[in-house]
Amino acid sequence: MPDHYFRITRCDGGTVEHLAEIVDHKSAWTETTRVFGDLARDCILEKNAEWRIELLGPRREPIYRIRLLAETCEGPAAVSCRAADTGEPY
Repeated sequence: MPDHYFRITRCDGGTVEHLAEIVDHKSAWTETTRVFGDLARDCILEKNAEWRIELLGPRREPIYRIRLLAETCEGPAAVSCRAADTGEPY
């Protein structure tokens, strides 16, 4: 079973890595989304902050990345926030 790693960038900007035993890419995606969901419940994002989890392969190459981005669409950040809006309904 190859060794994989979760690289977690926390709400405060710190980064940690944890070893993960992953059998295949399907189980890798399932485990990544499960871990993200578990950890995201305790994450309190500040305005314009990002929290993410990445699954890295044995050589620490990225396989999957899930990001949670908190944006404010007021003040100086409004231009970039609105530029990111695709116009699709929520």
